[in-house]
Amino acid sequence: MASDGRMRILEAAKALAESHDSVQGVTISLESVAQKAGLTKPGLMYHFPSKEALMLGLVDHAAEDWARRLREHTGQSSQDLTSFDRHRAYVTVATTAEVSRADYWIFSDALYHPKLSRAWSEHLGPWFDTTGLDDRAVSLLTAARFCADGAWMSEATGVFPSIDLAAVREHALALIDAAETANDPAENTSDNTETEVTE
Repeated sequence: MASDGRMRILEAAKALAESHDSVQGVTISLESVAQKAGLTKPGLMYHFPSKEALMLGLVDHAAEDWARRLREHTGQSSQDLTSFDRHRAYVTVATTAEVSRADYWIFSDALYHPKLSRAWSEHLGPWFDTTGLDDRAVSLLTAARFCADGAWMSEATGVFPSIDLAAVREHALALIDAAETANDPAENTSDNTETEVTE
């Protein structure tokens, strides 16, 4: 029952953020969220005793939701996948998920409040891990992730959205394929051998 109340509050806070005309204009208070959730302020504060606690809860919920989408897409947890497959999952999910201004607001607010960034690192950090990979592979995976980041943020804000997200997704996935090839010693050896023979 307590978890139901908590979820009701988080959904109310996100709905309030979504109702604003711009991301910059988003402001929420414990009073406004309580009213939106149909609770008294003390009822809300039973779950979130402060505005900071509410924001931490919102960010944690959003970050966990992204991780859940990735697990559902792959059918596996992050540790059971290669870095390349984890990045493929993120690119695919980020360019197909329904997102809103509220999603962008929750994500971007972490820029100004370091405590809020911890949830993103905790839930999505394992999906972006590139430990042990070749430097070129890491840079290509990062470029692919940046493509996906830009795609969903542009869709969420409505600022210069892509006219063909499918094409953007294919280019980002191609970067991941290139990263996997760059990180494969056998492929690199093969390329070098062919170059020497040609010369």
